[in-house]
Amino acid sequence: MSVQPIRPLELMKDSRMTKFDCQDFIGVWKDFVPASLCEKIINTFEGTTQNSSLIHPSEDDSDIKTMDGTEQFQDNNLGRKDLSIALSDADSTITYQVQQYLQSCAMHYINVFGQLKSCRLISTDVKMQKTEPMGGYHVWHYENSTYYHSPRELVWMIYLNTLPENEGETEFLYQKRRIRPTQGTVVFWPAGMTHVHRGLTVYTQDKYILTGWYLKTP
Repeated sequence: MSVQPIRPLELMKDSRMTKFDCQDFIGVWKDFVPASLCEKIINTFEGTTQNSSLIHPSEDDSDIKTMDGTEQFQDNNLGRKDLSIALSDADSTITYQVQQYLQSCAMHYINVFGQLKSCRLISTDVKMQKTEPMGGYHVWHYENSTYYHSPRELVWMIYLNTLPENEGETEFLYQKRRIRPTQGTVVFWPAGMTHVHRGLTVYTQDKYILTGWYLKTP
């Protein structure tokens, strides 16, 4: 079943209907995903992780994979501190709804940057991530830096809750920009080395996001 966009391209392009900003190839759709859906996704995450015995996937055969981000680096104090699940493992209906919002944003982004029309792109994975206070992914990185990840063309992120100013922002190195997490905001950017980025520290409350990639396909 193909994903139907939640909002057609004509309305995405209408500034009266859609809050859109695009600078430095970073597309931002403010308040695009409804708060009610964001809260539902957060509740799904909490319910799933509370009922899962899995922290380190190699040590358990549970169906729901709860990934501990500190395991990504040998020195987990320098790497990252977060937990994540594949939303599709937890709720396929919500995953489809999320893909509908992504479909609208992807069509809009590709319409702005028409060269992407020659690429066949697909987004299948919806990763949900929770970052607790003093956590985050603070290492500068970009998303297609390895051979294995080379098919990644675009990155997307949806902020599921709003954080106070000056915490938990997504910072872009070369663009000298920080994007504050606000509930329902969707962000797209290129996966290549021009858009090196990192997540800044969360101090006062949990941060919830959805994230994933659009991959080049034959």
